[in-house]
Amino acid sequence: MIKEVLRKIGEGKTLAEISKEMNMEYSALLGLVEHLVKMGYLETRDRQGEEIKVCKSCPLFEICSKEGAKIYYLTEKGKRVVK
Repeated sequence: MIKEVLRKIGEGKTLAEISKEMNMEYSALLGLVEHLVKMGYLETRDRQGEEIKVCKSCPLFEICSKEGAKIYYLTEKGKRVVK
């Protein structure tokens, strides 16, 4: 499951898309993703400018934007797992 989540993030999918595709609760996926950040497989960056427009199309924007909209990227360690 971890490899699949990393692969989908690497493809640029949103957490909402991933949770739907994997039939997973959004909150469970978010917990997993935050754990993957702590383990060094993902890194986060705040979205700004044009990137925030992508977030606004997500049905969960109102929930996750309260803490600041973020985007997740694979680190080198994460990329090695996906290969």
